[in-house]
Amino acid sequence: MDELIYEIKHKLFMRDCDTFQRIKPSAVLCMFQDCSEALTEGWGVGLGEMLSRDAIWVAAKVEAQATRLPLHAEEVTVRGWAKRSRSGIFPFHYEMLDTEGNELISGCSMWVLSSLKTHSMMSPDVPKITLPTPEPDNAPLPRMRPIKGPEEKRRDTRRVRFTETDINGHLTNTRYMDWVCDLPDREFHRTHPWKALRIDYRAEIYPDEDVVLDWACSDDGLWCESPGKFTAAIYYK
Repeated sequence: MDELIYEIKHKLFMRDCDTFQRIKPSAVLCMFQDCSEALTEGWGVGLGEMLSRDAIWVAAKVEAQATRLPLHAEEVTVRGWAKRSRSGIFPFHYEMLDTEGNELISGCSMWVLSSLKTHSMMSPDVPKITLPTPEPDNAPLPRMRPIKGPEEKRRDTRRVRFTETDINGHLTNTRYMDWVCDLPDREFHRTHPWKALRIDYRAEIYPDEDVVLDWACSDDGLWCESPGKFTAAIYYK
């Protein structure tokens, strides 16, 4: 691993793809998260170290844009690097390339440090963390404006299961997108390959919690909001 940029080649397996052989949004988020985890571990501020400081890394926002969706068995290169932190927010940027070096998907995320005791955002001065960043620092940040969908939405409820939780004891960041993708039926996905996605995380979701999902779907996009928990959107145009 380069000190500043994490890079790995990955062949898309069945677990990474939907029934139409396209890479799943949750698989993209998994690969992005793997980059961030590898970088923080390499810099000595990974999971184990932060737990010793009574803190955990928590995702605040993620977005991604697809130029072309890679398919099953395709080999891709995934790269990730940190950006300069601002007011306790730690941004990361990512890109996925094909074997010719063409960009397939790009994305960015914002992470914060959360106290294990209070489950609230910690000041960056408390853990005393500064992440090394490559220059120039010109990659875009996730949009800060709220995700807005149609006024009329359907309502669903979903319970957090054991296999959906992670080491931190809450719903895994990447599984939120699986929840959103499960809302429309299979035939909708057949004719609607995704072009972009956004997700804003607002509060942790815990094991066995019943979560309300308000959602709407059209040819333009799929929107989902769980009041007080998260808002997400997948765009098709």
